[in-house]
Amino acid sequence: MIDITRRQAVTCIAGLGAQIGLSACTFPITPFCPTDPTISDPSAPLTIDIHTHVFNGSDLQVQGFFNWVVLNNGSSELGAILQELGRDFAPTAAEEMEALQQIESATRVCDTRTSSQILQTFAQERYSRGKEALQTAVKNVQTRRGAQSFARSSKIERAIRDLPESYAEYQTLRRRRPRLLSSENVTDGDIDFILRNFQYRYVNVYDYLLKYSRSRSRRIDLLVAHLVDYDWPIGNGAATPTSLRDQVTVMERISQLAGGRVLCFAPFDPMKEVAHGLGLTTESSLQLVIDAITKHGFIGVKLYPPMGFLPLDNASLDGTGFWNRRWIPQALQVSDLGTRMDGALRALYTWCLSNGVPIMGHSSPSNGPCDGPPNICSGLHNVFSKLTLAKHWEPVPANFPGIRVNFGHFGYTSLGHDRQEKLFSDYMNRPSGQFLYADSAYMTDALTQQPQLRDYLISILRYSSGHGDAALAQRLMYGTDWEMIVREGRTSDRYLERFEAIFESLDQLNLGADGKLSDRFFGVNAAMFLGLRKRQLNRNRLDAYYGSGPKPAWMSKVDSLAIVA
Repeated sequence: MIDITRRQAVTCIAGLGAQIGLSACTFPITPFCPTDPTISDPSAPLTIDIHTHVFNGSDLQVQGFFNWVVLNNGSSELGAILQELGRDFAPTAAEEMEALQQIESATRVCDTRTSSQILQTFAQERYSRGKEALQTAVKNVQTRRGAQSFARSSKIERAIRDLPESYAEYQTLRRRRPRLLSSENVTDGDIDFILRNFQYRYVNVYDYLLKYSRSRSRRIDLLVAHLVDYDWPIGNGAATPTSLRDQVTVMERISQLAGGRVLCFAPFDPMKEVAHGLGLTTESSLQLVIDAITKHGFIGVKLYPPMGFLPLDNASLDGTGFWNRRWIPQALQVSDLGTRMDGALRALYTWCLSNGVPIMGHSSPSNGPCDGPPNICSGLHNVFSKLTLAKHWEPVPANFPGIRVNFGHFGYTSLGHDRQEKLFSDYMNRPSGQFLYADSAYMTDALTQQPQLRDYLISILRYSSGHGDAALAQRLMYGTDWEMIVREGRTSDRYLERFEAIFESLDQLNLGADGKLSDRFFGVNAAMFLGLRKRQLNRNRLDAYYGSGPKPAWMSKVDSLAIVA
């Protein structure tokens, strides 16, 4: 567990900027007090990002995730570079808590100048460490390749070698060159994503708020951050450098310092729960969830089926050898693993249903671990990614009618695959599906094919309104998948703006919305799904958590909603 110590606040005024390098006090990071007009507008319509991630490299199985999931090839150049970083390259929970203490006094009285200086120092420090670590990793990889290594350097190696000295220069370069690396499936977004893993989580939160507070009519009132647990699926049972319990503590503190603008979902991994039952670990995934929600202000649960489990009915895979994979620990490959995981999932669903706790399930056939070539690892060719298909989610509301589930990514993250979305929509129209929802996270067509995405949304919304009483207009929610979306390059900064333009045009059509469609998509539907209205169980817990102290600004917007259906 973390051991927090106090230090005096470090500011650029004290001269640290000169010590750490060029322009340490001038690059574009500006922290805010909770009501700062740059990121807050009490008169703007409620806006909730239902699907984000706030993490760094100490929270993730970084090497496992890139090697088994993102790149699906353990010998790739990027994977080799990441392997060189080891485990301890990012700020731990203790370091983050110490940093948060340094800015707490400034943010409490809205001393923007002092807190800005502190955050600028933090961001430059972590950027410098990241740059140095990546460049050292590249040198090590090239040394092993031999004398001709430099001439054979890949584009990503050259991009890392040429990183500028200051974070300000890097941000300027990022804005000017949207795709530095157009080949090898590696873009400037990959570099940006990797560098974020060196950063403080709090810096990433405010970077997000800056990027998505530039639209014409909306500000982000609430971002819902989802923690993940890959310890057993791709981490060989080893905890991340910052344990999940410490991640909960850090995110709780960030939520408090952000004025309740950040709320979190705790991760549940049935593999870990099985490992706990087998005596392989002392950690219970279910107990982590319960503690986070009942004691630390968390509001929901994150499920990640492509890591190796069906939402239910895993017992059907027992005896097939399905889990005999290199990345799954041998001790966990028991003959009844599927049956055991079903028991763990049923216990979770029962608790969530009884306590009004929402669940977000990754439902896109993506991010499943694999160890083969692209023809067997990409999309629906990957058998682990297939675990997310709509047909596999059907038993959950059927066995637990009234359960709250958000189908993250709404089945797919690209156009042309509406069969899954139609099935999810059909589930919503059943009596058991009264609290089933979906989100728009990582729908990159908003960045590249706006007209086509608009036509698709019209089609699926009309389909839904014609097949039952629960129109999708009342169930679809805005989501980004930040920080993952930064892998798309700087155009990801326009995600909110692009969706605003699309829904401004959809507001002119009759697509089944109870009220204004854009208001439902950007905020109302999420408030309903999350149970944020007065006297709902989640809201009751939050009211008790905040007590008689200041309440998050989004509460007044939720309480004034005229639409309650």
